Amino acid sequence: MQKNRPCFTGNHCWLWSALVLACIPVLLGGRGIIVGETVTSRLATVYSLAHDGTWYIDRPAEQPPNPFEPLTVDKVKTHDGRLISSKPPLMPLMMTIEYIVMRRVFGWNLANEEDLRPILQVMIITLIKLPHIIGLVFFALTLRMFVSNLRNAALLLLVFALATPVPGYACQLNNHTPAVAALIVALYFGLGMYADKLSPTPVRFMAFGMCSALVFTLDMPVTIFPAFLGLLLMLRFPRQSILWCGLGALPLLALHFGLMAAITGNPLPVQTQEEMYNFRSSYWRNPIGVDGLNERPLVYFFHSHFGRFGTFLLFPVLFLGIVGFFKGILSRTCPARLGVLAGGGAFTIMTAYYITATNNYGGAGYGFRWHIGAVPVLLLLAMPAIGAFTKSWRWIALALLLAISIFSAWECMQAPWGASHEWTCRWIFGPVN
Repeated sequence: MQKNRPCFTGNHCWLWSALVLACIPVLLGGRGIIVGETVTSRLATVYSLAHDGTWYIDRPAEQPPNPFEPLTVDKVKTHDGRLISSKPPLMPLMMTIEYIVMRRVFGWNLANEEDLRPILQVMIITLIKLPHIIGLVFFALTLRMFVSNLRNAALLLLVFALATPVPGYACQLNNHTPAVAALIVALYFGLGMYADKLSPTPVRFMAFGMCSALVFTLDMPVTIFPAFLGLLLMLRFPRQSILWCGLGALPLLALHFGLMAAITGNPLPVQTQEEMYNFRSSYWRNPIGVDGLNERPLVYFFHSHFGRFGTFLLFPVLFLGIVGFFKGILSRTCPARLGVLAGGGAFTIMTAYYITATNNYGGAGYGFRWHIGAVPVLLLLAMPAIGAFTKSWRWIALALLLAISIFSAWECMQAPWGASHEWTCRWIFGPVN
């Protein structure tokens, strides 16, 4: 196992200075709070749990309605005819705990419109911004393990923090940001042990398992990345991986599946139970706008990657991850070719799932919202590519990619939610029809 580098050399100042800069956009930005579907659906559950002691978000006709239930379309009907939010239960449960504390300490109440803003501000700081900063720290630590030139590591950290959709969503209530943070921590422990950068101790295996389970409970498809990394760990450390990773993951998985079974009578996600979506007054029976698209798969793939919502057109610096993937698997000297192959394969499978199973580009969000979970993986895959930037013309090309990506990230921070408001829609392809 390689020894860790000293933490305070001149070379390290680049990385730690970059970390300070990386925190600034989220610490200072995002003053406006957008109360859309991702907020109202979860707040409907929070209100019901705190005020009625139930996961059902509808109320009997003789009672005043849940103030957030009429505002959301992200709801399904259970087999006993009651309405619940379609969002996974763990995050609303954490929000409920915070809300109960705030109501007792400050007297804030979701029934009062003037209290909504401070309640959401506290939730965004604790459940979104704080995990994002933790993710930045662990992303820096991961880069420090694998990038010998820490100036390049600092550049990749700043790309993550300033030139991707991640900071824009990190200023609003959503599930992607804490899921990305949990994924980064899982990658730090998993990759560190797999590549002999960290000692394979039980605590680290448990941390990997716990963070992987947290990813699953927050943003299920993104679990493909820690799942593939978990398979690599099992190849190297079969007994430790099964035992300690399993013990680390068990509490959160048991809570998640237990809640799902108690709420719906089925531990599987509501998205797998079509009859729950297709109740008589469901929005999803006749969706409109971006939710009602019926594009051919190749058209959908193009606009998801290189078109009006294209990840690699809005944030072209992420294309370095594709370049680094091929450079890594084709290089005989790459020390972690299997890990590079696993990362690229997981991204391919996740993308294939979204292309074949969805049709709305992630709804009214900036870009192809579901690729947010792949951002740290793509930037880690970019490590072989960034190390090859030794000629001036390559740095000029990188500066161009960065300029476009930073502009898109700035746009995303101004308005992460909205339909067809990307510059690609305004200037090139037009809005989605």
